[in-house]
Amino acid sequence: MELEKTAKQRLEELQKQMQEEAEKRKKQLMKREVPTRRTLKNALATMTRQELDDIRYNVGLSGTSSMNKAELIEKLVPAIVEFSRTWFVSLLDEQYQAFRHLDAKKGISSEFRADESRLDYFQSLGLMVCGAYKGELAWYMPKEIMEEFRQLDQNQAFRKAVELNNDVFRVAAGLLFYYGVMDYDRLFAKVRQHLEISTEDLSFSDFMKVMFNGSCWQRNVRTSEHVAYYCTVMDPGKILEAQDKIGVGFAKLSYGQVYDAGEEDYIEATNEYKGLAQFFMAAYKMDVLRAAEVVGQITILLQNGGEMKDILAYIEKLGEPENEKDMEALSPLLIGFHQSLRMWKLKGHTPTEIVTGKLDPEGGEIISFEAARRKKAKVGRNDPCPCGSGKKYKNCCMRKDMGEE
Repeated sequence: MELEKTAKQRLEELQKQMQEEAEKRKKQLMKREVPTRRTLKNALATMTRQELDDIRYNVGLSGTSSMNKAELIEKLVPAIVEFSRTWFVSLLDEQYQAFRHLDAKKGISSEFRADESRLDYFQSLGLMVCGAYKGELAWYMPKEIMEEFRQLDQNQAFRKAVELNNDVFRVAAGLLFYYGVMDYDRLFAKVRQHLEISTEDLSFSDFMKVMFNGSCWQRNVRTSEHVAYYCTVMDPGKILEAQDKIGVGFAKLSYGQVYDAGEEDYIEATNEYKGLAQFFMAAYKMDVLRAAEVVGQITILLQNGGEMKDILAYIEKLGEPENEKDMEALSPLLIGFHQSLRMWKLKGHTPTEIVTGKLDPEGGEIISFEAARRKKAKVGRNDPCPCGSGKKYKNCCMRKDMGEE
């Protein structure tokens, strides 16, 4: 059996591939020159008709299919400006910092990474555009968009709204990590419960804007017309159908659990997870990255209704283990991992909890970070942590103060 590549080799190959893709993308983007006057009209004039049609669709402009390019641009300029006024209030912190960076650079910067393809999302809305500038790839805000952003950014309430948006989307993503799929009404209610906020702090309309914006920016959440679901869910309808039949409430989760799980590429490293990953590292001579990938695939199969025969068929494709005797340990490890996994179809409960009846369903107390703040001498969730680490309280000692560690 050919030995698995070392972690260093895999990382080097991944970095090389990313670099090649970044260079290819950069060459394509460099074909367009940044206009001398960076108005929205001039920026749109550098785009193809297909790009303009994408923007038209994204900002909700209709009745323009018969227009030529120049006519379409005239209609798009006011539509994009109007759209920006409502879209900016849904910003996540990472997005906000990107616009702040451009504002600090007088509207144009060549400091963004060439492989930061997420910026294409901003371009698809007409809010940020890229092109060749002094021999480098640069991103810029058209003049009208920069004025709208600056006006909003002068208001402290806007910056606080960005912080809330970030918390809202991260908690929603964490809930979907454990529950798989939720309709927007239920997800909205549970997000507010965890963050201990009212509809005055966050309306349902604003929540939906944050969810749709966040799902376009981050890859861990997907949205449809009626439900939001985790990125590895293959059939949302099937999960919802199974949840309807289970006859128990959603598992109670703490703020710390859902906040951690809201991070992209999150792994819940339970003892059962670690045991299974260590098995593949030892039996198949895998590095830690490859072992994590294998257990991740097994998790996806189990969460989407896969049976043990499907898991074994997947493992067979990995090749032969170093020692056949090692396989004797696999079955109990797989069973243990499955029994401890918070399953989407079980509303976040584990199979063991369902079998034993030892459930901790919704309806009980959920310790929010606001409750933790009150326990911690009125320290705000976004205040500097009292421990002196320099981090925000919510990202440092808050979970420990809540007794979760």
